[in-house]
Amino acid sequence: MTRLNYDDILYIYKLISMNHSGIEIAKFLEVNPSTIHRLIKNNRYIRQIGKSFRSYKFKNCIHIDQCRKKIKACPNVCEQFVKRICPHLQSFPFICNFCIKRKRCVREQYIFNPDQVYKERQGRLRETRKSIKISSKELKTFNQWVSPLIKNGIGIETLYHSYPEDFPISTSTLRRWINHGYLSVRRIDLRRAVKYKVKKQYSRKRPYLYDPLVKYGHTHSFFLEHIKTMPESSIIEFDTVHGQKTDKAKLLTMYHRQSHFQIGILIKDNHALTVKKALINMQVLLGDDFPKIFEVILADNGFEFDELMKASISKETGEVLSHVFYTKPYCSGDKGGCERNHEFFRYFIRKGKSIQNLTQADVDRMFSQINSYPRKSLDWKCPLDLFKKMFSVDIIAKLNYQKVDVSHINFKIKSI
Repeated sequence: MTRLNYDDILYIYKLISMNHSGIEIAKFLEVNPSTIHRLIKNNRYIRQIGKSFRSYKFKNCIHIDQCRKKIKACPNVCEQFVKRICPHLQSFPFICNFCIKRKRCVREQYIFNPDQVYKERQGRLRETRKSIKISSKELKTFNQWVSPLIKNGIGIETLYHSYPEDFPISTSTLRRWINHGYLSVRRIDLRRAVKYKVKKQYSRKRPYLYDPLVKYGHTHSFFLEHIKTMPESSIIEFDTVHGQKTDKAKLLTMYHRQSHFQIGILIKDNHALTVKKALINMQVLLGDDFPKIFEVILADNGFEFDELMKASISKETGEVLSHVFYTKPYCSGDKGGCERNHEFFRYFIRKGKSIQNLTQADVDRMFSQINSYPRKSLDWKCPLDLFKKMFSVDIIAKLNYQKVDVSHINFKIKSI
């Protein structure tokens, strides 16, 4: 094994919760125990003590027992201060996640979060790949050849496929070099790059008590195994679309992978319970057709979809209505179809524009046009017609969508 992936990290976390030793975990993954130890020690973080403990009179020091008898409280600066470390942290698993005393403990707690670990490891991997792997002479020769061609408007991929022997790097690496200023060609010289802004990361984090093991067995690798065994399953990809930062309203999208048919639902916020309620409402609306359409759900790994698994189980019968899976953290390409289809919505509402004043009727009219637009990938058929062939025609009426003739579709209308 060359590198531990997201599922391996989550698997390690699960085995730790089951009180397996480091040696046992290493045998399961066929790695050296030191690899497991380094992974945990290098990626654990210290949880800050809550407000209720900040007024505590004495610091977390090894001399606290003696000092309590002499002074009423610890001074701000003490030359004798030596941090007390819990003895349990001296041995495997080196973290406090599963300690039974964790809730009442006033010491610094070492926490291991698989999602955060995966994100940071991917970030470090990208940093190591930023360095130039060819000599300065080769870089100069390549720059003199490729830069004038790109400035003339020739696409990078076109050059790569036309002259593969002249490319010492991949197309994605070339784009990174241009962004970092390693070549004479600049980002503004690219035909389309300046139109796309850098995607901002979520500023909101999951609740402190969130358990990453909830999604064990529902990750993207399990999704791939599921569709291998059941390749004809109807797959729905979930995501949300945001307007301005000040907007409370969000757009929940549900994309049917086979037909490219997409449903848009306006929600008041992007809380997990709000998304859960939207899915339950969809179950009520579609009735017996819901399990056929939403047979498999692939959702973004964002916090807004944390309640989907609970919503996919019928309260009355306990039946599993949908098999829910999640993409890898910060990897939107796992549901590229849904992300790509959002471009049609952006024809109506550009990025950075508010969606606060939209109504559900506005959204229905937008998606009626989006789903009526023929696609080359569908052999010039429209998603709405394909969806009708796969499922009941009545579903389109229940969703309040209508077929729009191509001549009446207008993506450049300013206010719908």
